Amino acid sequence: MKTKNPYLMACYALPLWLLLMAASCVPKTELELNKHRQEQDSFMKGSGSPLKSEDKKNFQGLAYFAPDSSYRVEANLTLAPADEQVIELPTSTGKKRKLLTYAYADFTLKGQKCRLTLYKGVEEKTKEDYLFLPFTDPTNGKTTYEVGRYLEPVLKGTKVVIDFNFAYNPYCAYNDTYDCPIPPQENHLPIEILAGEKKFK
Repeated sequence: MKTKNPYLMACYALPLWLLLMAASCVPKTELELNKHRQEQDSFMKGSGSPLKSEDKKNFQGLAYFAPDSSYRVEANLTLAPADEQVIELPTSTGKKRKLLTYAYADFTLKGQKCRLTLYKGVEEKTKEDYLFLPFTDPTNGKTTYEVGRYLEPVLKGTKVVIDFNFAYNPYCAYNDTYDCPIPPQENHLPIEILAGEKKFK
């Protein structure tokens, strides 16, 4: 069997009696990602799913890009000035959603310097370490949802971990009755993000 994944190649090279330990050759983050995706598919089949009833009947699982560790970065974090904090983002139903501009994440991806704005909720209560990152990129409308995708970055001291493998579609991608914030222009990435969830259907 051919594979480009060096971790799996190492597994195939092991003696047969060690193949039961093959899972240890897969990076922890990839195991976490696979588990997360399985949980997402289970959720989409359940009672709280945003899917329309007709789509739920035929649901076979969400579509994803293959895991790619090159789309996981540790970004430098710069807190936003107090006078720039509260903004209003337009939503998919034409309303406005208030968000708190929390910080700016600076990083290099595929050789390009990037900056994304991180938000927190204003009207709803959120965890202190919860961050909201809506973004767009050139894949939108092609292989990914045309409006954009979301992420929930993880704080790590003075940095923030942004793993685009965990990028997901807003609920309005499955059902237009949902009200979802539209990513702002400042969070448009000039490079294709070939990671995370693909376009539904």
